[in-house]
Amino acid sequence: MAEPIATVSELVRQLYAGVIESPPWQGFLLSLKRETASLSTLIMLSPPGSPTVNLLSTVGGQAEINSAYRDQLFALDPFINVPDGQVTTLHEYFGAQEVERNDYYTHFMRGTWGVGFVLYADVRTAAGYTACLRLCRGIDAGDFGADVRGIVEQLVPHLRQAVEIFDRVHHLQVEETELHDALDQLGVASFLLDSQMRVTQPNKMAEALFASQDGIAVRNNHLVIANEDARKRLAGILERSRNTPDVARCTPMSLPEVIVVPRRNEAPPLAVALRALRSPADLRSDHAPLLAVYVSRPDHRSAVPAAVIRALLGVTPAEAELAALLVRGDTIDAAARVLGVTRATARTQLYSIFRKTGLRRQSELISVIAQTAARLPQG
Repeated sequence: MAEPIATVSELVRQLYAGVIESPPWQGFLLSLKRETASLSTLIMLSPPGSPTVNLLSTVGGQAEINSAYRDQLFALDPFINVPDGQVTTLHEYFGAQEVERNDYYTHFMRGTWGVGFVLYADVRTAAGYTACLRLCRGIDAGDFGADVRGIVEQLVPHLRQAVEIFDRVHHLQVEETELHDALDQLGVASFLLDSQMRVTQPNKMAEALFASQDGIAVRNNHLVIANEDARKRLAGILERSRNTPDVARCTPMSLPEVIVVPRRNEAPPLAVALRALRSPADLRSDHAPLLAVYVSRPDHRSAVPAAVIRALLGVTPAEAELAALLVRGDTIDAAARVLGVTRATARTQLYSIFRKTGLRRQSELISVIAQTAARLPQG
């Protein structure tokens, strides 16, 4: 085993780095397995007040066993709920005779998994998450000694902090995904831009816009605008944003800057809205995002499933099919042709939708459906 100080220092580094790994903490668990001569190592996360595991990250275990444990056997495991922050072994905590008499240990741990010895460390975060760190050894390997316990005891406070960071990062990722999905449904391309014109966090609509290379493109991760006037305006906005005082950035009603970018073949221009991000001046750098960029695509036709419209408005299946085509951008005549009905029938269905929803115009109907559907989860 490596020197304890060097070992713990490297494990702490990997523990924090593992927050953004996918799956989380694989590097940390691999090193911990090697340094402690374990058969397998794992971290389990349980949400506040839940008897289930919502994340199981493991090294050295078998996939089918891990899946069965998370989905079924975790609730049956008697060797859980170790006091917060305490590092102990299975045999020490429960007593060797009690462990040997336990059916779960005999049938599953020894018989199925080949695990004879386990070292436990559980921590609970301020948000209520429980993180269970487990080190497992085989039946003939011998129990964990004071050297391994000492390493894990030094890791416990860092494990708690790493889980709290992981929880925060996870929430931000969920919020980002939800925002991107909503903007995609509205036909709005979104991404972040730094002072060097580098693009980060594009949504699907932005990636499609870049791929078209019509007015706006990305080369070597840098934004490229074909029109010279628009390019100069963007450079000026970036320069002003970089030098904007913190107080001005925090004005809640500050309006975004808007650039109009011409496109090829007389296509409608792109309306590009840019808003300075609220980051403290002393944290800004050339690599930090400076602007949030939103691009409305006038030729985008947002598709909303008829089933969603039916549930949203309480209309008939036929009326929902008609509304879905109108939201997509079809005219009433084009929608009638697609549905195989007469124009008069289509208009009758549209008026029926108006009566049921209290709306009066086709444009209002399209706006309500598009904006509301953008907030709904997509399958």
